[in-house]
Amino acid sequence: MTPAFLLNSSRLTKDFGIVVLSAMPMVENKGSTLLAAALNMKWYIAYLCTCVGSFLPTPFLLKQGGDLLDKLRRYPGAGKALNSVDTFVAKHPRFFKRHAYFSILIVISIPFTGIGIWAGCALCNLLGLEKKRSLWMITLAIIVSGLITTLTTYGIVIGVRSLKLLF
Repeated sequence: MTPAFLLNSSRLTKDFGIVVLSAMPMVENKGSTLLAAALNMKWYIAYLCTCVGSFLPTPFLLKQGGDLLDKLRRYPGAGKALNSVDTFVAKHPRFFKRHAYFSILIVISIPFTGIGIWAGCALCNLLGLEKKRSLWMITLAIIVSGLITTLTTYGIVIGVRSLKLLF
């Protein structure tokens, strides 16, 4: 599904395209909000679609993420990185017991590409956090990240469009 295809399609197709795109790793709600603004979608529809799409892989990633991390440990580079994270967590158990869920919320909420739901779920699995509470924190982080991204993107788009009217 390319953006050119989405330009000439119905509203439902655009909404579905944004939901699917926001479920992708690295893109998530950050990149799909930009596309939604380029497609002239209303900001609240874009926000809803990106939040829904970002949430879709979360239960699967939390449930199956531990198995995926175990498979990754078999590879030398990834195994070494995961073992160093395990060592760091073992050295600071009090910190992670107190602040792990809030840290997940902050890490996912900051709208930088590459640090999102997929990375947050991997972190939850690495730290061995409770799945239900992790799901709530990730959901809250999706809402906050979606708000920040949508308001920033649409604020910039509105600002640029108003500048075009001046010149």
